[in-house]
Amino acid sequence: MFEFLKRLFRKKTVALIDPEEIVEEFWLTDFTKLNNARFKEESADSHKTSFTDNGYVLQLNRRSVFAWAVNSQYRYRDFVLEALIEFPKEQADVKNEIAENGTANGSTAPKINAGKVSSGILFRYISESTFYSVQISDRGLIRFDAVMNGTPLPILGWTETTQSGSEESGSNDLASVPYSGNTSVFSLRIIARNTSFTLIVNDNWVAECSDETIQAAGNIAFSGQTWEHCRKTAITLRAISIDSTPLEVETLYTRWNQYLPIPTEAYRRLAETWYAMGRHVPAFLELRKAWKHQEPTFEDLLLAGRLHLAQRLYPEAENYFTKALALVPDSLQAHAEIASLYYLQNRWSDLNQYFLDLPREQIDNSAFLSNLNGHLLSWKGEHTAAAQSYHQAGCTNPDQGIFFFNEGKEWHLAKDNTQAAISLKQAARLFLQNDEYDDLEHCLSLLRDTCPDDPDLPALTGKFLYGIGSIEEATEQLALAVTNGTNDSAVWYLQGMILETQGEGEKAREALEKAVSLEPDYGLYRYRLAEILFNAGETCTQEVQTALEKDPENGWVHNLVALNALRAGNFEEARTSITIARKLLPHELQILINFAEVERNLGNLDAILPLFSGEDPEALHAAANLLVEEGRPDEADSWYRTALHRRPFDPNLLTDCAANCLERDLINEADDLLSRAFDITTSERMYQLIAVLAGKKGEFARAEVALLQGLKEFPDNPVLLYELSGVYLVSRKLEKAAEIVAHLEKIGEMERATSVREELLETGTNRITCISCGRIWRVPKDIPAQGSLRLQAEPPDDLPAGTCPSCRETICIGCAKEQLGEDGRFSCKRCAIPLKLIDQNVIWLLNKWHQEVLQPSVSKESESKSTGHTPL
Repeated sequence: MFEFLKRLFRKKTVALIDPEEIVEEFWLTDFTKLNNARFKEESADSHKTSFTDNGYVLQLNRRSVFAWAVNSQYRYRDFVLEALIEFPKEQADVKNEIAENGTANGSTAPKINAGKVSSGILFRYISESTFYSVQISDRGLIRFDAVMNGTPLPILGWTETTQSGSEESGSNDLASVPYSGNTSVFSLRIIARNTSFTLIVNDNWVAECSDETIQAAGNIAFSGQTWEHCRKTAITLRAISIDSTPLEVETLYTRWNQYLPIPTEAYRRLAETWYAMGRHVPAFLELRKAWKHQEPTFEDLLLAGRLHLAQRLYPEAENYFTKALALVPDSLQAHAEIASLYYLQNRWSDLNQYFLDLPREQIDNSAFLSNLNGHLLSWKGEHTAAAQSYHQAGCTNPDQGIFFFNEGKEWHLAKDNTQAAISLKQAARLFLQNDEYDDLEHCLSLLRDTCPDDPDLPALTGKFLYGIGSIEEATEQLALAVTNGTNDSAVWYLQGMILETQGEGEKAREALEKAVSLEPDYGLYRYRLAEILFNAGETCTQEVQTALEKDPENGWVHNLVALNALRAGNFEEARTSITIARKLLPHELQILINFAEVERNLGNLDAILPLFSGEDPEALHAAANLLVEEGRPDEADSWYRTALHRRPFDPNLLTDCAANCLERDLINEADDLLSRAFDITTSERMYQLIAVLAGKKGEFARAEVALLQGLKEFPDNPVLLYELSGVYLVSRKLEKAAEIVAHLEKIGEMERATSVREELLETGTNRITCISCGRIWRVPKDIPAQGSLRLQAEPPDDLPAGTCPSCRETICIGCAKEQLGEDGRFSCKRCAIPLKLIDQNVIWLLNKWHQEVLQPSVSKESESKSTGHTPL
């Protein structure tokens, strides 16, 4: 009886879930029952997840965000996963076009615009930096990547899919599937089996891929990504299922890859993807699979030829191109491929005959064919005709500098250096525009040989040198261009940037003002000018507003507006501008730091700090610095230590942590951190901190040595000079401190020089002040004991009359006369007590005056004795 009651009222035991367990199960949820959802609601600055009636929603809050939510309940290795993903309707309606660009050998390969947003599944998720990712875009394109230690390794590039079911799909009832007739919904199925991964979209086979990067079990995650043209979106995971039982995985793998018929278009799409990724053999194998079910099309033959051409299998490539041309005789693409084939094999005679047979109009309408024709004419020695053919190629495709470079070479060979210079300068500008510095170097070399006195050469050379980081050489060339009176606004702009880095703020501003005058509507120049004014501490409100009008989508301009408002104390205005900057530049750490600084001034630092948590040591470092600014050094230390754990050899991080330790009087820890930083590099701040540390220990000789060594490495550094003056003052080396004053004045640091001079006075003299009028006297601190004072003349009003025995204050004679007693003695205004000469400093002042007054009299008396005259 009692055993029955015990069993009846026994509490149900809940099985503990081991998140590290690798399970074999079937799990399905449509998120109507949250106890079976396994995902969690999360909120971050860049994204947010929540449960709705429609499913699990991932909201992405800005551009260029890749975020995910992890299902951390179990781990899986081999499984069949199916997810039903829905994009917002307005994004599903956007139609993107496929752009075609010529490849190096003249062929055209699809360069796909995947869409505005993508979503998908992460699996075998080991950490934030190691996982597999399958993403499907709002246009229905799919890609597959392995991410290892934060580095993406493409397995399958963006591949077109069939967005709705067909008679060849594995679905028997198309009308019942959620994606039927709805282009915003996609069914994504992943079959992970050892190192094989099968991808299926809307019940259509897309690809089977093989990869060995991650073979351990891991979690799964629901992910989403926005690109540049999508500011904000919300993606819904309507349902998800996982079957990790080995029998089901094997059955479905066999069914989709061996039993169900695969559409020939799927093979073709996969072949195009492999070709775009440079995987030529797998691409050709996919074409062969398609040809088992259907005769090769023109596009198939063209692709097959390109695949063989890329592997330098020229006879096979020619065979396929010839077959393609037989299907479409007037195809410009096929003609270009055959001409390219002849050129690559140096079959000049065949190429010559080929161009003779081609209509002239076809050649002129193709930049690639015109360029090849130029090569042919150059080989024949017809340099003028070759230059004209290259020029035609450049006119057809005016964004490519190589055509004009080839033209310039031919004009040079034809001895027409005037035309050569024109073409080469046009090529150089295009190379600069496209950051093609290797080609630009060859172009400028030829331009110097062709026309060494060309007035545009210094400007072009300066831009090139600046672009490759040779700043010293660039400075010389840009200065020469400026001296020649160039009207190239970019030259003045670069000159200004260089001058600013050299500390020539005024000259930098003049250069930027010149650039603005030459191109007043270019927002970048306006922004940089405003930045220079801001850094110089000058008013820049008008200039930054103009920059904002000219370039409203530049996040750095909004950032400068925020900093300007922050400096003026307009915190709400600063918040508005920095928020816009963050939306435009979501991944810039400096923008986040400035945002946090604005919020710190508004008292919201604690709410912002979670944005800095994570793996990034630079972000952790920035958070620690913010806490230091807030006056919370103990909390800052934990952030510094976390950052150092991730980046232990960062000298700036070690230095900042050491400075914080000094603030907390942890002298030995600061000493250790600075020693570690010194083993890596040195800086003026390190020497300054060592001096402070030595001063706290009372080791003034060490502080002096450190600062002198620092001044050897960083001559005329005002901070180190100022710190050295402090060491001299503390150690009573007043003459050396006075030398520092002169040194600071010499280098133009008048404010610091004045400060040191005042400290020198305070250190070397006693200050005596008249309590009534504020008159000040200075007396050396090391005066000897003063004896009794007997005056033989009446002191002037600007000397002290004496000191009050009661309040110990001193009064000058001029003020004391107002309080002269009936007995003729000076009295204290405050206490009405007669003043006395009880202060040694006052006696010294009167003695000094008395000696100066008596000295001329003694001199005159001596003179009269020597001449025999009595002074009147």
